[in-house]
Amino acid sequence: MNKNRMVFVQMQQIISTFHFKKLTDEYKADKNVRSFSTWNLLQTMLYAQLTGKRSLRDICTGLGSVSNRWYHLGLTSLSRNNLSNSLAKRSSQVFEKAFYQLLGKVQLEMNERNDKRFKFNNPLKAIDSTSISLCLSLCSWASFRSTKAGIKAHTMYDIKKRIPDFLVITEGRRHDHTAVSDMPIHEGTIYVMDKGYLCFKTLENIDKNRAFFVTRIKSNTQYRTIRKNKPTGNGILRDDRIVFNGQKSTDYPHGLRLVRYREPIENKVYTFITNNFDLAASTIASTYKARWDIELFFKWIKQNLKVKSFIGRSENAVRIQIWTAAIAYLVMEYLRFRSRSTLSLIDVFRILGANILSDRSIDELLIIQTRAHRKRILFPDLQLDLGF
Repeated sequence: MNKNRMVFVQMQQIISTFHFKKLTDEYKADKNVRSFSTWNLLQTMLYAQLTGKRSLRDICTGLGSVSNRWYHLGLTSLSRNNLSNSLAKRSSQVFEKAFYQLLGKVQLEMNERNDKRFKFNNPLKAIDSTSISLCLSLCSWASFRSTKAGIKAHTMYDIKKRIPDFLVITEGRRHDHTAVSDMPIHEGTIYVMDKGYLCFKTLENIDKNRAFFVTRIKSNTQYRTIRKNKPTGNGILRDDRIVFNGQKSTDYPHGLRLVRYREPIENKVYTFITNNFDLAASTIASTYKARWDIELFFKWIKQNLKVKSFIGRSENAVRIQIWTAAIAYLVMEYLRFRSRSTLSLIDVFRILGANILSDRSIDELLIIQTRAHRKRILFPDLQLDLGF
């Protein structure tokens, strides 16, 4: 049914226009708007994210060259002045809530996606943040040092589904562990964090919600060993029961499990603490190793989407650009999942970006490229290259 529809239109169908309209009405985002609606702003910013546009002029020139396709997008007018004013004045909360509405839909349909690295059924999520640098002279509202400006994106990442589960944007000076209080904690979920999140109150909050945590211990953390267990598993040096006994240890008075693990390749020793006493010690080490997935997520976003250079200078414009980048990521990951494609996410991103205004079915487009990819693997080009 999508054979004669633009790829970009098919991608937009994943986002509910009905619920988006309710959000624009709630925040009165389209009040006194004549032609360029908030939905048009979302379309334009998604176009900029998927095609790598770098400025207002770049966006307007690109879309202006295909004005004969505007009818299919519901776009009637576009100018640099209109786009700039919309980024500055349309509430970024509309885009934030649109992200979470889309996330709920994607999570529901991706429940069957599993991670073959783990046999346990508990959801596994990583918590971390990434700093986004800004120009101090242009974005004085984001200053956090005398010579630097920037913001932080505190993220909860679903390791098994490979999508962000929660995102909050704060000023750059906010400490990482304080953002965890804004994040939802669900029973039975395993939360993996680096030692920057080692705060007794944070651990207590996770524990009282009947969830589990895995994190590294700091060198100055004081604890007392209650029971020593015989370590089992490759690379496991210790698997003991401990309690905190240092300053503020009353904030987390419960028993903990300490696992010390030697990484075989680099021969480094890591010490983890967790409130999960059921999983094998080697599994605890593997869950922390999987925390690297959120670092790869941050790297992918910064390398392929527009979250390092910004089209607008105001706080509202920066937030809109970050939320549209997150929406674009969800759309691409969902399309990759739905098509059952074996292509990497970067390949899906390149294919969709190159064909964004073409009239082709997304599923057929990805399936054809997947078959070509498999053929290259099964039948590599063995022709002799003389290199004259």
